[in-house]
Amino acid sequence: MATVVAEAFLSAFVEVLLEKIISTEFVNFFRSKKLDVLLLENLKLTLLSLQAVLNDAEEKQITNPAVKQWLDNLRDVVFEADDLLDKINTEALRSKVNKVRNILSSSFKQSYGLINFDIQRLFERLERFARKGHLLGLKEGASCRVWNGTPTSSVVDESAIYGRDCDRKKLKEFLMHARDDGNKIGVISIVGMGGVGKTTLAKLLYNDPEVNEKFDLKGWAYISKDFDIVRVTKTLLESATLESIDTTIHTEFVTSRRTDTSDLNNLQVQLQQNLNHKTFLLVLDDMWDGSYVDWNNLKDIFNVGEMGSKIIITTRDERVALATQTFLPIHYLTPLQSDECWSLLSKHAFGASNYRLQSNLEVIGKEIAKKCDGLPLAAVALGGLLRTKLTRNDWNDVLKSNIWNLPNVEVQPVLLSSYHYLPAPLKRCLAYCSIFPKNSILKKNMVVQLWIAEGLVHKSKRQKSWE
Repeated sequence: MATVVAEAFLSAFVEVLLEKIISTEFVNFFRSKKLDVLLLENLKLTLLSLQAVLNDAEEKQITNPAVKQWLDNLRDVVFEADDLLDKINTEALRSKVNKVRNILSSSFKQSYGLINFDIQRLFERLERFARKGHLLGLKEGASCRVWNGTPTSSVVDESAIYGRDCDRKKLKEFLMHARDDGNKIGVISIVGMGGVGKTTLAKLLYNDPEVNEKFDLKGWAYISKDFDIVRVTKTLLESATLESIDTTIHTEFVTSRRTDTSDLNNLQVQLQQNLNHKTFLLVLDDMWDGSYVDWNNLKDIFNVGEMGSKIIITTRDERVALATQTFLPIHYLTPLQSDECWSLLSKHAFGASNYRLQSNLEVIGKEIAKKCDGLPLAAVALGGLLRTKLTRNDWNDVLKSNIWNLPNVEVQPVLLSSYHYLPAPLKRCLAYCSIFPKNSILKKNMVVQLWIAEGLVHKSKRQKSWE
C-alpha cells in the first residue's frame, strides 16, 4: 500500500505541475520576461503525455518491476520539477504584486536565460520518461474504471464464518417479516468498507433454508464499478433462469438461448417474464455507481414481482444505499472483534489437522489478529500466508513486519480497488495523508487546511468557502 500511495502522490504532483504552468500569472510572467513560451508549451504537452499513462502505470507496477522502477525514477524528476516551477511561480506572483516597483528576488537576479536552460533540461528529462513509458507498453487514457476485481458468487461455506450472527438475524428478519409500507419491492443495503464481509453476509442470507422457502425465485449478480445495465440484466436473467428450472436437463441450452442477445429491451422483457407474479430475492453485489438514474432504469424491471420481493445490495458507498433505499433501514456492517478475527485466522492457518499447534502460537497469533483491524478478508489472507509457516520465529516475523507489505496477501487488491475507484481529486487528498506517521490521529480541520494550502482542493462557483 505504501507504493500505491506514493504513486498516487505522483499523479497529484503531475496535475499540480500542469496547473502551475497553465496559470495566467505563470504564462504572463514568461511573456513579459521574453522567456521561451514555446518551450513551456512543449513541457506542458510532455506532462500531459505522462499524466495520460500514469493510471496504467499505477496498475502495472504491481506486477511489472520495470514499470515500478520507471515510476520511482520519474517521481524524483517530478519532485525536482515541482521545486523549479514553484520558484518561478512564486516569482511570477511577486512580480505581479510588485509590478510598479519591479522588485526581483535575489534568486532571480540571474539571467533569465538560465530559466530557459533549466526548463529545457527539465523538458528533455521528462520527454525521455515519456518515450520510455511507451516502450514499456503503457497505454494512454487507461482509466481506473478498468480495474478488475474478482467476481463473486453465491456459494458459501458457513463453517468458515465468524461473528456475523447478530447481523444475519437482523437482516433475515427484514427478509422474512418486514412490513412493506405500501412498497412492492424492499431493498436491503449492506454498507461497509472493503474486506469487512458484506458479500459473505449476503451469501448467508441468500442460502438460508428458511429464506429459500419464502421466495419463489432468486438471482445473484456481481456489479462492480462498471455499472453496465445490459450485463447486469443478462446476469440476473441467467441466474433467475437456472433457479426457475426444476430439472437440470437442457439447462445450458435454455439459458444460452434466452440470453444470447445484447439488446436491452429483449433482456428486460425476458427477465420480467421470469419475475412476473413471483416473490423473488435478488442480490446486487459490490455496487459502486450511485447514479439514481441508472438505478431507476434497473428498478423498472422488477415492478412485475409480487409484494414482499426483496433486493439485497452490498456497497462501500453510502450514496448508493441512499439512492436505492426504500422502507428498510440501511445496514452498516462493522469490523469483527479481535477474538473473532483470531478464530477466523487460526482456522485458515492451522486447518483441520493442525489444531495441536494452536496453543503454541496462540499468543502471537492473537497479536497478529489485532493487526487485521477487524477485516475478515485480512484474517483469511494472513491465515493462508501463515499456513505453511508454523514456527514461533515465522509468526514473530509476521507480527513485527508491516502487515500490508507482506507478499501474496490478498487483502491488498481490495484496498487497491478502493483507491483506484476514487475520483482523481480524492486520490490526491488521500495520498497527501501518507506524510503523517502511522497510527496518527488526524484533525479534520487541520488536514483540510493543508489540502487547501497544497492546492489539492478546488472551490466551485457554488461553494461558499474552500473548506
